[in-house]
Amino acid sequence: MYLYDGSLHIATLDPVPVNREGTEVHIEHFSPTAIVTQHKMEISKLALVEMVYFVAENFTSVQAISLSLSRQVEGYGDGMRLAGARSAFLQSLGAGNIMISPKPNAEHMGHFIVSGLWEYNPVNLQSLASVLESERELYYASRVDFASAEEARRPGLGAWMRRFMPKAVPRGDEGKG
Repeated sequence: MYLYDGSLHIATLDPVPVNREGTEVHIEHFSPTAIVTQHKMEISKLALVEMVYFVAENFTSVQAISLSLSRQVEGYGDGMRLAGARSAFLQSLGAGNIMISPKPNAEHMGHFIVSGLWEYNPVNLQSLASVLESERELYYASRVDFASAEEARRPGLGAWMRRFMPKAVPRGDEGKG
């Protein structure tokens, strides 16, 4: 599954396991693209919600989406705090059966996997739509700031050419000093 913002590819979810009956999909780790990583764009919440919403809206046979959040996030020294935030986020989407388990990897001590099950029903769909709207607003507000910051750092039109052109002498100053 590929996630785009217009023509900008921002993340990939691969694989997307589906149970034999086609009624349950599993969403786990997605990979942000290099542009997202380089610019430290915060898209993880929006990406998750977009993917769940896309599946819920476009695949009528899917009745449940299992979610597993385990990607390590820089800046979160306290694994339990991150696990708690992830648990609350999954609850806000309408997910249930949320479990927090230690990650069984010695390299990531203190890191936890948060999993849950989002089931298709009107109440959960409404919760999901509400969170999606909120996350889109946050993303586009930060994206506007990102775009304006990029624009502020970028030299104006013609600045590149002006560096190579000799400075013009103001009219009336010819022959002076």
